[in-house]
Amino acid sequence: MANIDYKRGTYSIPAHATQQFTFWWGRDSKTPDEFFDVSIAPHFDKNHRAMEPLRQTARTVVWDTTAGVGTVLTWTLQNPNNFPVTFEANHVRIY
Repeated sequence: MANIDYKRGTYSIPAHATQQFTFWWGRDSKTPDEFFDVSIAPHFDKNHRAMEPLRQTARTVVWDTTAGVGTVLTWTLQNPNNFPVTFEANHVRIY
């Protein structure tokens, strides 16, 4: 039976910006014998109800064993809105 771990972090991207975000699990990662992924969920902003979604323009996955980090996901996100967007990144690990 699989074990599931969950973490989350809060991030922000400026208006009209393209920014790279890096996610990893940590020292107890069991790469490559696990599944690790991240989903994002923007915060509701009552002042900007007509928000366009953030766009993923690039994604890479690498294995970092030098510092015990494990799987490293790098996402490049673009914010097409004329205001900054704050979002939750939900990290899920199945091993």
